[in-house]
Amino acid sequence: MVSNGLLKLLSVLLLIGAIGVIAVDVRKEMLSKSNGGEGPADSANQDSLATSDKLPGSTEGDAAGGTQSSGVDLSGTEDQASSDTLLNEPQSRLVVGVIGATPTADQIHSIAEVPWLESQVNRAFNQSKEFACQLLASDVPVKPMVGRPSPGKRGMLGRIPAVTVGLEVEPASRLKLPTASRGAIEAYLRDHRLAIEPTIYQADDGTHYIGTDCRTAFYPLSDPTTTIKAEPMIEDAIGRFRALGTLRETKDADGRTLVMAFRYIQVEQDRAVQLGPPKEVTELLFIHLSPHNSGRLPKIEAFSTSDARQKLHRLMTDDAITTHPIPTISASVRFEKFVLMGLYPDKPIVTNVRPRASGVMSVDTILRLTKSGSEENRLTFQQVLDQFATITDGV
Repeated sequence: MVSNGLLKLLSVLLLIGAIGVIAVDVRKEMLSKSNGGEGPADSANQDSLATSDKLPGSTEGDAAGGTQSSGVDLSGTEDQASSDTLLNEPQSRLVVGVIGATPTADQIHSIAEVPWLESQVNRAFNQSKEFACQLLASDVPVKPMVGRPSPGKRGMLGRIPAVTVGLEVEPASRLKLPTASRGAIEAYLRDHRLAIEPTIYQADDGTHYIGTDCRTAFYPLSDPTTTIKAEPMIEDAIGRFRALGTLRETKDADGRTLVMAFRYIQVEQDRAVQLGPPKEVTELLFIHLSPHNSGRLPKIEAFSTSDARQKLHRLMTDDAITTHPIPTISASVRFEKFVLMGLYPDKPIVTNVRPRASGVMSVDTILRLTKSGSEENRLTFQQVLDQFATITDGV
């Protein structure tokens, strides 16, 4: 026969258990209300690429980088909206005085010269981890409204697409993809695009300069107006694009040229002719604003090196780059491992970068123009970019 003491103990334990169940239910209800009434994540997050723009086995995570803003076409009008219109846009890493203040061109991180040498560019790349490009959150405009600060006032215009990047599976690695997910992986890379979007500011005199904050929009080619959530492998790949600083070759530099770097593995298309193991290469990317842009929307040009910084390419850029069928830069990727029962790609390695260029100049020519001869006859590198078309015509 069970004693009265044991019965009392069992009753107390049952009471404690009931209180715990009630507390859990109350907590779930409070969390549901704080999330706008949303319940647990729907199993539809595991849908295939064909219906949800996600790879098999992927899950939704927190929004990465950036915040939402209203958007219109980049072509813009003579809109006199103040920079307050873009309060929700990413601000510069350097904030002066009060939160949200616009930095001057002098207050933005800069570098004194282009790091052409291997030791210089690798050191600069390794030291610029905090300036890596960051993906925007989903459901924001790929080409947001450009604010026009009032005349005579410093402010932020916003982010403007400067370069698009397309990814594809490295041909030599295609057959190594899992048979069950190969088609989905290739379609995912083919049907989406990345747009590198630096932040542009307006000075008190109406001229424009670039910040070191760089956002990247990930979007489907079928709807190039709005960003979507990217797979983690995309974020890994875009993290290899980093801002080194604006170029300040002279004391009166105006912040019109942002120097960036990106790193990839150089692999010969024909593995049979590969001499030694593939090597890691760091190339330079220049986002450049044309001079004398006061009172107008800035004209952006982009330049990229190749062959381990032996050639400089003037990239094809225009207002329609986000919808062009060919990206500004094409890059191959291979995957070092596969997770989730071997179906989901992980650890992407970028290999072989190909620019879509309208002109090319050897870096030897650039060094001759900027380093040789008397000081008064030399050009700065920024002047070389300003006069690129004229110089290449005469070469």
